[in-house]
Formats: sequence, C-alpha cells, structure tokens
Amino acid sequence: MTYIELERIDPSVENDPVGTYGMKWLGFMQSNHPKLVKKMIASGTLVAVARSVDTSAWEYDELLEKQYRAAHPSPNTFEENVKYHTTKNFYVDSAVMREKVLIPFTQP
Repeated sequence: MTYIELERIDPSVENDPVGTYGMKWLGFMQSNHPKLVKKMIASGTLVAVARSVDTSAWEYDELLEKQYRAAHPSPNTFEENVKYHTTKNFYVDSAVMREKVLIPFTQP
C-alpha cells in the first residue's frame, strides 16, 4: 500500500504519517491478510493500527539498541565499527520485524 492509497482511506496521513515500520506492517498485512485489511478499512481503523504498530516498533527498536550497545561495546577502528553497526542493525531490525511488525494486529 502506498501513501497515496492511504490518503484515500484516511486523509490525516498527509499531516501525521504512518512511519517506516507502519508501512512495512501494511505491506505484510496486504500480502498475507487482505480480508483483515478490508475489514479495518471498512471500520476506519487501518491507519490507526499502522501508526500504533510503528510507535511500538520504534520503542522496541530503541530498547534493543540500548541493550545491544550495553552488551557489545563499540570498537575503535573504522572497519570494526562498520561491522559492529551492520551486525547491530541486522539483529535489532530482524527482532523488531519478527516481534512487533509481522503480526496481524487488528486493534491499535
């Protein structure tokens, strides 16, 4: 689903965007649960749920990043630092996607 399609469903998207994780959740829902998406569009809750998922996912992202940095201090060399951040981002993003985004929520 694109922002243009979302604006047709709920014009408030223009002033209050859904966010990165919210858009990923919308894509997941459209691909895997189209009937639920239609029900949420009909009830007017789709955009609210997407925003809720986005907020929850970013909060979890921050928590996981703090925990990762506490357990794995950042190295000093450039090459090791690049590897460190690539690995951290992989672990954090994959956990957020599995645990907060790729779930068929229907309520905000």
